[in-house]
Amino acid sequence: MSSKGGPELFVLTDQRHPLEVEASILPDVLECLLQHIIFHRALVGKAITPKDMVLLDDLFYVKCGDTSIDKQVRDSAQAACKALKTRDRGGSVTLTFFERVAGGLLGEKMVGPWEEWSVHVLVRTEPAFGHREELLRRKELEARVRELLWTVQKLVNSHRDHLPKEGLNDASSVCYPFDIKDPSKF
Repeated sequence: MSSKGGPELFVLTDQRHPLEVEASILPDVLECLLQHIIFHRALVGKAITPKDMVLLDDLFYVKCGDTSIDKQVRDSAQAACKALKTRDRGGSVTLTFFERVAGGLLGEKMVGPWEEWSVHVLVRTEPAFGHREELLRRKELEARVRELLWTVQKLVNSHRDHLPKEGLNDASSVCYPFDIKDPSKF
């Protein structure tokens, strides 16, 4: 947790500088970013099998290779895509990690957030003017996503002191419990 008692917050993009994505590839882009963050936060000394994934033409990322995580991320990316397509201003998708801590009247484990990632997304609905503009848009998106992946890597490497020692997810032995929220859940 941060020094203020709440979760550590990482805003990758905001309303002023949203990630603009074509509707057709939005679920894949969200899945890429979410899987990348989860992969880097899942390395807690457990054995994982990283899987290399390809997005766009020349953009690679890794994911944990855990089927329960894959399903949760895929379902959340689809739900976020659906919610974002109905909003003119776009919206934020957040990934929050939790830890299990002792508490309550009978000493049961409670869940508390310790880290939150946010990306503001704007769905691009206007068609490209020809093949050349479509290629230009794709290269711009690829560069922006690559930059965000590097930003995630830099942040996880420089912010390790707030990682919980315990409290892994019951459903997955490689990851802390997490929740993904899209604009329809705010």
